[in-house]
Amino acid sequence: MKKKVSKRVWLIVIVLVLLGVIVAVGLVKANKEKATQESHYQTHRVKPDNALLLKGKVAAKDTVSVETGVSSTGTLTAVKVKNGEHVEPGTVLMTFHDDQVQSQIDEANQTIDKTNLAIQNDHQAIASLQKQKSTVSSVSVSDDDNGVAADQLQQAKQTLAADQLTLRQAQESLNRLQEKLNPQVTAKISGTVALDDSQTETGMPNMRIISDDQIIDGEVTEYDYAKLKEQMAVKVLPVSNTDRYSGEIVAIAQTPQAEKAATSGQDGGNQAATYQFKVKIKPQLTNGFNVQIRVPQNTIHLPAASLIKHGASHYVYVVRHHRAYRRKVVVKKVAGYWQLMGGVKPHTQIIANPDHQLKDGQKVTLNAD
Repeated sequence: MKKKVSKRVWLIVIVLVLLGVIVAVGLVKANKEKATQESHYQTHRVKPDNALLLKGKVAAKDTVSVETGVSSTGTLTAVKVKNGEHVEPGTVLMTFHDDQVQSQIDEANQTIDKTNLAIQNDHQAIASLQKQKSTVSSVSVSDDDNGVAADQLQQAKQTLAADQLTLRQAQESLNRLQEKLNPQVTAKISGTVALDDSQTETGMPNMRIISDDQIIDGEVTEYDYAKLKEQMAVKVLPVSNTDRYSGEIVAIAQTPQAEKAATSGQDGGNQAATYQFKVKIKPQLTNGFNVQIRVPQNTIHLPAASLIKHGASHYVYVVRHHRAYRRKVVVKKVAGYWQLMGGVKPHTQIIANPDHQLKDGQKVTLNAD
């Protein structure tokens, strides 16, 4: 009887021991799995921000409306160019004739003719007075008679001088009027003539010159406005082909475009202001073509979750050889995002989701970022 009880006791003990071993092994395994699970972290590779891709359109740098500058009395006599014709500075575009100036020229010619006749009479009068003076000198006359003759001669010479001055002034006036008689309108820039059938309010041809020089008109929203700088190098990519052209931002508008607005998901559907900027390129493209403007970015932003704040300082965990090392970084919050100013170099791998259990130098199991 005692042997049977003893066997049962031993059997129970063995079973309990086995159960204890199984439970212990399970707990150890569970703890290991938990520890392994807790040591898995996501990583993030520090790199410059992606380039901006902004919309743009090829346009002529200048479109000049041709102003005649001719008085209202001028009459158009000829249009010297055709629509689509290429012109250079100084090319004659239109010619006019001014009837009022023609009347003034006729009057000036009459004045010149009259003045020439007066000068001819002045010369004859002077010659006659000089002859009289010679006759008086050969005859014994009083001093008063000699004085009168001298005064008459001097007065005749003064009249001649006045008429000669009038002639010079009339001739100069005639020269100026002749320059205005048939005015010409010339091109101020090199480009292509755009001439349509409509007329301006003054009845003159509606003519424009589209410059050879081109510009890219781009648009940027208020969210990316601060990322553009004048003289910044960019790439211009026509949407119709795979070509790439180098360009440079030459102007950025200071005021938004009132007639256009872009909707952004960042502000719950409110309309974001858009600003125009201009890019200069050397190659000739077709006016009106749509392009993309690639603006490289030198800034680096870090995920907010990768930062650990301690006091006034920020830290990240740098990964090297499957270990995480705590590093102090300098960051600045710009437009709601953390911009890296210093502390780690580009292409450094950091922990994207550190927690309070992560220690400096701890070995970590990494998941791909």
